Amino acid sequence: MFDIKQIFNKTYEYLIIIITLILISIIVIANIFIVGPSEEAIVLRLGKLNRTLDSGIHVKIPLIEEKFIVPVKIVQEIKFGFLISPSDIRENDNANDESRIITGDLNIINIEWLVQYKIRDPYSFKFKVEDPETTIKDIAKSSMNRLIGDNTIFEIINDNRVGITEGVKSSMNEIIDNYNLGIDVVQVQIRNALPPKGKVYEAFEDVNIAIQDKNKYINEGKKEFNQIVPKIKGEALKVIEEARGYKESRINNALADTEIFNAILDAYLKNPDITKERLYNETMKEILENKDNIELIDKNFKNFLPFKEVK
Repeated sequence: MFDIKQIFNKTYEYLIIIITLILISIIVIANIFIVGPSEEAIVLRLGKLNRTLDSGIHVKIPLIEEKFIVPVKIVQEIKFGFLISPSDIRENDNANDESRIITGDLNIINIEWLVQYKIRDPYSFKFKVEDPETTIKDIAKSSMNRLIGDNTIFEIINDNRVGITEGVKSSMNEIIDNYNLGIDVVQVQIRNALPPKGKVYEAFEDVNIAIQDKNKYINEGKKEFNQIVPKIKGEALKVIEEARGYKESRINNALADTEIFNAILDAYLKNPDITKERLYNETMKEILENKDNIELIDKNFKNFLPFKEVK
């Protein structure tokens, strides 16, 4: 006969072993985690930082270790004052308050802007402050309010947006380093900046149109200037070069004539009679050669002597 008690005891042992293996497997699987390619994980052991892990598959010790996964390679964004439709102004007072800022000339301006940042130190970001995103928002609003307060409304709308955003970025990074938040502000952008709706808004629109027209005429004038002036300069240089060439030609001709005259003078001084006769003959040849209707008059003749008819 089978010993039922013995069979029961063995079955119980196998069951305990199987349950134990299942529990161990569950515990191991529950403590395996994956860190994505754009993330880092920080592992705390008994509440203290133990290690920082890059992307891949990792295991933590159950019960005594805790992990936090932080997106360190993703540019994150916080928006201020963005409203989807005019009705949002009534429904979202917070966004409306964020968009309204007082300028340096005591005007109110509505600004839609955003801050982009990346996490540099995951541990500082998670544990140095209680609510990092709220802290970043407060720092951003404080920096923007200060920079907007240093500029007039016309400068903000038209001329100095880049200066303001760069100033906000620099100010935020300085404060963030002091608080040791573990992030870097990558970019600050002002997407839209307009005065509140109403007569003031209409007046600013007229001013903006006038400024745009002014810039348009300035650009057109510069374009015409760039087209005409180089052409005139080219023509002037051409005239100057022609004048220089004419000058050199006249000088060279004068020098050549001088050399010829000096040579003739030297020959004349050596043999005056021969030189006179040669010059006379050369001159007469130049006059008579290939000339029509020439008549010679001799003082000893009583009438004209047609030179061409003499054969």
